[in-house]
Formats: sequence, C-alpha cells, structure tokens
Amino acid sequence: MSHEVRVAEEATRALKRLPRPVRALCWAEIKSLGLEPRPPGVGRLKGRLRAFWRIRIGDHRIAYRIDEGSGLVLVEWAGHRSRIYEELERKRTQA
Repeated sequence: MSHEVRVAEEATRALKRLPRPVRALCWAEIKSLGLEPRPPGVGRLKGRLRAFWRIRIGDHRIAYRIDEGSGLVLVEWAGHRSRIYEELERKRTQA
C-alpha cells in the first residue's frame, strides 16, 4: 500500500535552510516514504514523542508521523539533531 506524503510548511522552510547536499538527501528520503513509511534505519522516538518517527541523515534528522487509517505520512520537522527534541516538544505542547 502506498501512502500520501505531506510536508508541513515549517518543515519545508527548515529544509530550505539545510546545506544543499543534505537537503537533496532529505528530499530523496521524504519521497521514498510514500512507498515505505518505515524503511530500514528509521526509529520511533520515545516517551511523550512516541508518535513521531525519525530518519537520520548524518547530523540531521527528519521527524514525521504516520496515520495508517488515512494512509498519510506527515513530515513535521527537519533540521540538526541537536534541536529535534526541543522543537518536537514545542510542537506537541502547541497542539
């Protein structure tokens, strides 16, 4: 089953700020999520952020959620690994 992949506006802006080689790798990974939302090497975050999955690309991360019911993959955050937890926690408390 293929999934629809959507990228949140905040994640799109963050991807534009990444170095060009990293940005290209990130977009390739995001596009592949439509065919396989849980490819080898992805991991689920822990604790209160358990709803998110993450992809590692060097020192950068892509965080996304999977809604199996609607067949949707929503990319919510992208950026340097040092900021992933604080940014996702901020998003979670705003919701």
